[in-house]
Amino acid sequence: MSLKSKILSRLDTIQDQETLKEIHDWLDAFLEADTKETFESGEIKAVQEGYEQYLSGNTISQKEASKQFEKWLAEKEK
Repeated sequence: MSLKSKILSRLDTIQDQETLKEIHDWLDAFLEADTKETFESGEIKAVQEGYEQYLSGNTISQKEASKQFEKWLAEKEK
């Protein structure tokens, strides 16, 4: 019996609808995450720059990032 057949056989024994819904939701999320994403060169460059900043220790705390974001948002809303 193949692994796929074993899984399907076990699924057939589950009667609880909530459990089946959880399995269904997990499968949906798993399959969506498994799709190949494509990124533009600007996006890739931004991630690489951020990673280089992280490696060099050029980081700020979450608290400071939140402050800067709130300040930026307030200025943008003017």
